[in-house]
Amino acid sequence: MKLLVVDCLTAGDGERVFTRDFIGSGPRYVAGFIEEISDYQIETSLMRGEDFLSLETDMLKIFNIICISAMTMDLGIVKKIMNKWHFTHPSHHKTLSLIGGPISSDKNILYKVNCDISIQKEGEIALNMLFKNELSNLISNLNGNNLEWKQKFFDKIPGILYLKQANVFHQNPIPPNLKNSWFQNTTGYPQKIQAYQDFKYARIFVECLRGCSNFRRTALTLSSGDCCDDSQCNQCREDNFITQLSCPANIPAGCGFCSTINEFGAPKSRSINGIIEEIQYLINIGACRIVLGGPGFLDFQRENLVEGKLINPTFPEPNYRALNELIDKLINIPEIHDRTVQVFIENIKAGLCSDRALDIIAKLPNAVFSIGCETGSNEFANILGRPGMPQTTLEAVKRALNRKIRVHVYFIHSLPGDNVFYANETLALMKKFGQIGVDKITLYKYQELPGSPFHNIPRHYKQFDKKTLKVFNKIKKFVIHYNGQQKMKLLGKKVRVFLSEENTTHPKDAIGWILEGGPKVSVINSVHLVGTFQDITIIQVLSDKLVLGKIN
Repeated sequence: MKLLVVDCLTAGDGERVFTRDFIGSGPRYVAGFIEEISDYQIETSLMRGEDFLSLETDMLKIFNIICISAMTMDLGIVKKIMNKWHFTHPSHHKTLSLIGGPISSDKNILYKVNCDISIQKEGEIALNMLFKNELSNLISNLNGNNLEWKQKFFDKIPGILYLKQANVFHQNPIPPNLKNSWFQNTTGYPQKIQAYQDFKYARIFVECLRGCSNFRRTALTLSSGDCCDDSQCNQCREDNFITQLSCPANIPAGCGFCSTINEFGAPKSRSINGIIEEIQYLINIGACRIVLGGPGFLDFQRENLVEGKLINPTFPEPNYRALNELIDKLINIPEIHDRTVQVFIENIKAGLCSDRALDIIAKLPNAVFSIGCETGSNEFANILGRPGMPQTTLEAVKRALNRKIRVHVYFIHSLPGDNVFYANETLALMKKFGQIGVDKITLYKYQELPGSPFHNIPRHYKQFDKKTLKVFNKIKKFVIHYNGQQKMKLLGKKVRVFLSEENTTHPKDAIGWILEGGPKVSVINSVHLVGTFQDITIIQVLSDKLVLGKIN
């Protein structure tokens, strides 16, 4: 039986714009996991959503099952894919369609997308039931003539959302005795990366851990009417805050704008050997840009230092033994040691950036990480439920820069509850980050995520007066200007780039990606060299996202 996994992550309505050189871990993990648990009775193929849309329909008829991985922003392309799927497979009882990833946090997703199943939260338990325990029944039903088999069959599958009766969707709970025992020792299924034509130059996300330790909570009134105030425990608002699994005011844990804890809960980490083996495999077949991923990299194996779940974002300190072992094994890989492969660290919590942790990270050649700040206001950070204050982030970044670690700092504008005072504090802090020379400031516009505490938050929190909007515009202009100025520092610099595609506005030139990270590069008269690494010199800044280079 043939199954197709479609990677729609960050594809939006059908075209990746800012993430064209990025490959997430979820789709290849699902493809490999299903093959393994089915004892290879199911053969999986993997492709990107935009490639699916360009396929001839006859090529889709060989697949009985489709699994879509998507984010909330990808609803447009998912609808197009499912329309094409149902056009190609008019016999509904002969196929099975599933959707997962962050988009499945939306409990109304099956009203919006014509799929059979939405896989809720961590998917391994549901997938194991579908493609191992119930595999023979599934194959029999897909090959049979029972038009109504799905509703009864789906009743058996824990952790899924499905149509139980006309226009009524039902979510099966996951029994408390069923544990996800697969993630810790997974291989990550790196062999599936070859489904992506661009894997040799793309930033490849390697999942090191799932879940988040920030069990603080927002102080804003939520759509449910629930609100943390002085009449309840107020522990999340104290200077020396205390975290807890359950909240007397029923406020979901985590930063108000984030859905990570709703999806994955508290942190759980992979084995060091599993991570190293995945990265070694990727490098052996030609990958050269590796992203060590997780909601908080310094949470890595920190759950092993506490009894029960890890729900405090700052205590205990990082698991230095595990971090040190992981980094040492990475730098013992010759290609990483020799700087022909670049390692990025995605997402670090400032409150865990001890000197000892930074010293371990600094052992990586050309070390670089990203860190979330989101707002420059201590008061607003506390209201949002952030795990630490902006000043903590600034101090952590200063200490990282002193160790020659490059840093990208993330902010979000137009967050619920923002105002002119908080926005001005954010602008002031951004300028301080600029003064100390962070590599890049990344600014996002707030997007409401299903599964986050802020989902469907009262509208008045998102209505901003003219003074506040004016400061938002100043923030945007500052970020564009600063990132553009940082690109000026590249002038005359010699860098190694992978030439990936034709520059459509200048057909003789090619677009390249800098190995160590940075802006896209348009390389003069190099279109005939697409698909190769070249050493170039940066000669001009074209925008805050694009520079011009020439081959040395």
